[in-house]
Amino acid sequence: MTKIFAFYLPQFHQIPENDSWWGEGFTEWTNVKKAKPLFSGHQQPLIPGELGYYNLETSETMKKQAKLAKDYGIDGFVFYHYWFGNAKTLLEKPILNFLNDSSIDIQFCICWANESWKGTWHGAAKNQLLQEQKYLGREDYKKHFQFLLPFFKDFRSLKINDKPVFQIYVPESIPDLDVYIETFNDLAKVNGLKGIYWMGVKSSDDFDPATFGIQGLVNVNLKSINRYHHKTLKGLVYRYLFSNPLIRKIAKWPKRIPYRVVRYCMEDFRASYSFDFYPLAVPNWDNTPRVKNEGTVYVGASPKAFRDHLKACLKQAKKNGDSEKNLVFIKSWNEWAEGNMLEPEAKYGLEYLEAVKEVKSE
Repeated sequence: MTKIFAFYLPQFHQIPENDSWWGEGFTEWTNVKKAKPLFSGHQQPLIPGELGYYNLETSETMKKQAKLAKDYGIDGFVFYHYWFGNAKTLLEKPILNFLNDSSIDIQFCICWANESWKGTWHGAAKNQLLQEQKYLGREDYKKHFQFLLPFFKDFRSLKINDKPVFQIYVPESIPDLDVYIETFNDLAKVNGLKGIYWMGVKSSDDFDPATFGIQGLVNVNLKSINRYHHKTLKGLVYRYLFSNPLIRKIAKWPKRIPYRVVRYCMEDFRASYSFDFYPLAVPNWDNTPRVKNEGTVYVGASPKAFRDHLKACLKQAKKNGDSEKNLVFIKSWNEWAEGNMLEPEAKYGLEYLEAVKEVKSE
């Protein structure tokens, strides 16, 4: 049976760095609570359902999340992980809590979100560098591997061909990617693993994963979404009217993209791939809580539309010959300030999760 994994954001607990940058007590909820509607029919603020405004200081919330996810057909989480070089991590507490609490019964893999943190993430001055992502060479890559080794060995770790899955969010950003991958592969075997199953998440069209020994890529076609607006009249209207930069500036509107256009984009699968291809399903998107009218909103997103989208992704995933590679990723489980989540929310309740369960059971 095809497995479904959802990306998981850990920024729901207080850390000194966020306190310094954004004010005492900052978490993902800070911007979520402050959000306001920016056009007629714009649903903001988003209000969490049964899980409430949770805190990830301890593992108790994650236990509830894991049970809820599995009850509705989510097989695992993809934990975002932040390693900036020289053993500098941020927001590591939730995944360490998970690692140390074997009672949290859900599969997982790690996605190294290897991007610098900039102020634009939360609406501050453009290009304000908060935490730089550094690539410091083989010795530092060894430290990174040692940090991740307990996760690779954990019994809940997602494995393909008996190798733990490890995602790099933007593999092309690593200047010595070959050294990084070689270091991990060598250390994996020294430490009793059969190797690493590598996945890239965000890459350009001309990136050849096989050159570096990366076996799979997650669908990143969203970067080309503009070419799909022409498929519907509504798409054209939104692109050239409601998303027109001049009109947006005057009206103080965010960019709006019809969800139907998003589906056209994300379901435009090739006949074949030279690498292991993994579909990405996107339930919704609205990052105006972070960046206000500079943000983007998917209009017309709904549990019903998502159900049909997810169904198409599962159909594509089944084309992978190896059953262990019948995987679909969902972005995301809980990115609330980007309006990108499956977790229960006041308007739709459990309907997004019910859509997952319905598709999974077909």
